[in-house]
Amino acid sequence: MADPAAGRSTPELVASFFTLSGAGFAEPPRNTFVQRCEAAAAAGFTGVGLHADDLARTLASGLSVQNMRDVLRVNGLAIVEIEFLGGWTDLGPGRFASPMDAILAVADAFGGRHVSGGEFRGEVRLDPQVAARSLRAHADLLAGRGLRVAVEAFPWSALGSVQTAIDLVRRSGAPNAGILVDVWHFYNCGASADILVDLPGAGIAAVQLNDGPLVHADFLHHARTGRALPGQGDLDVVGLIRAVRAVGFDGPWCVEVNTPEFRALPVGEAAQQAADAAHAVLRAR
Repeated sequence: MADPAAGRSTPELVASFFTLSGAGFAEPPRNTFVQRCEAAAAAGFTGVGLHADDLARTLASGLSVQNMRDVLRVNGLAIVEIEFLGGWTDLGPGRFASPMDAILAVADAFGGRHVSGGEFRGEVRLDPQVAARSLRAHADLLAGRGLRVAVEAFPWSALGSVQTAIDLVRRSGAPNAGILVDVWHFYNCGASADILVDLPGAGIAAVQLNDGPLVHADFLHHARTGRALPGQGDLDVVGLIRAVRAVGFDGPWCVEVNTPEFRALPVGEAAQQAADAAHAVLRAR
């Protein structure tokens, strides 16, 4: 479908898991898998994200894997993003992070494009050699399912800068590992667009669109309560989109938004607002 305003094909949008969960981070979703898929499709998304923990919850609710595949098929959706690979940076040889079994179960059931990964913990001492070897081992295992690993920096964590994430991907030598550019985390880690050149591995493996304020303390709190719709904050979303396009990334575009006000919306309204906001910033000159 042509998009005359942008002079390019209509962007492929993905509703990240937390965008339509109707709940806060680390909370079980208020909206069911079926409700999320139907709302995403109605708003024009072509893909959704699934948190690895949500597969077991959905199966426990009475749906089977085949039921879930049928829901995706009927709604014209694919599982694009699998959340979340954490707890791996300090693991030695032969050990894998505890989410891996659940992540592989999602991948085996539905496929996927990328797994988002990072280090939530701030108290962990990051040994670059250990972390790089662990990243390579996890990436190699996921490569067998055709998945990229999209490494995300969090400003409160041991993996606290985009440059550190880039260096870790480079040191790992994993061809299917790259950087996840989340607008809020990117700017609140202090990064600028000129860092996105000559990237190692898979380069920019994924992008998550959102917005919000530039903060200087209480990063975890603000990340979980202040990631607003793209274009509704203080961050240069359009400039970052231009920068990632300039180095060859042009989708799919994940939308990850979750504020208390947004997650209280009916799921259909949340999906439409997310899609409309993403299209607006992607069409901006």
